[in-house]
Amino acid sequence: MQIFKHILFFILALLVCEGIAAGASAWSFLESSLASFEQIKNLSDQRARDTIGAISKSSEGKLSKDRLEDLNFAFTRLVKVTSGDKEGFIISEISMTDDSGVVLASSNEDYVSESKTKRKPEPKFLSPSYTSAHHLRKWQIGTPILLGEKNTFQNDKLMQIVSPYFPEISEPSVLLSMAVYHPEKLERVASLHMKYERGNFAHFVKIQTELFWWTLQNNAIIALICALILGFSHLLIKSVRTSFTQDGKYIADPSAPPLWEKVDFAQTQGPIRWRENVSSTPSYPSQNPAPISQSHVPAAPVVSTTSTAQAVNREKAEIIDAIYLG
Repeated sequence: MQIFKHILFFILALLVCEGIAAGASAWSFLESSLASFEQIKNLSDQRARDTIGAISKSSEGKLSKDRLEDLNFAFTRLVKVTSGDKEGFIISEISMTDDSGVVLASSNEDYVSESKTKRKPEPKFLSPSYTSAHHLRKWQIGTPILLGEKNTFQNDKLMQIVSPYFPEISEPSVLLSMAVYHPEKLERVASLHMKYERGNFAHFVKIQTELFWWTLQNNAIIALICALILGFSHLLIKSVRTSFTQDGKYIADPSAPPLWEKVDFAQTQGPIRWRENVSSTPSYPSQNPAPISQSHVPAAPVVSTTSTAQAVNREKAEIIDAIYLG
């Protein structure tokens, strides 16, 4: 029965320790993932601001009809270069429009397949997300806007599990706009729009998952060690036994007393064991007292020490050490 209790206590201690380890690993994974996710977003947005700022400044003197083709080539080239970015910063589209929504230059060939005079306003560029660039000052960069293009991750189960905790992962497309001004006049002549994706979120989730499993493994080993220590402590404490019953009867063998025992002196009425060789009280030679005057003093009762000495020597067992609990 005692063995079953020890095993049950160890199993319960192991479950509690492993549960704490799993919870700590999950919380650490969530905290580090949120911090890394924010860092990826900030780095991607900063690269997008630097890119669109450089494009806007370089495009101020290239708005003539004969130089718009150069902008089309530059935009297309930039989109192709960023498509293989290792950090996942991918520019999907760059377009320059006027106030009426007519595309002047774009990396999308569908918008510039016809001549400028035959182009019609695109409804997409007349939406509030794009027309907000009309109110920007010179060299002022707009705020990144999520376009709401959902990504379902049908072929990636891991992304489907993680995406509820990071909602912006399912909306990777971001729009950033900037106004283009005349190089010599303080007059806005066009609006520049760039659509990009924030970082490689799939690679980010993969790295964070590997880190989570590594942390969980280490914490599980530490939890196992803690459970073993608790189980051993429980076994050691429960193995302590007493040599006396509540009635004061000595139940242990006097010739082989336990090395460690628990005795409750508040409830035990039995004798207390002392060392076998009890040193007797040293006797001092009597001295002749000085003569004193005779007076009637009542004699004190004589206490017999014979019975006390016999009670002490009666117990043959020896206590090596004692710990008083209470």
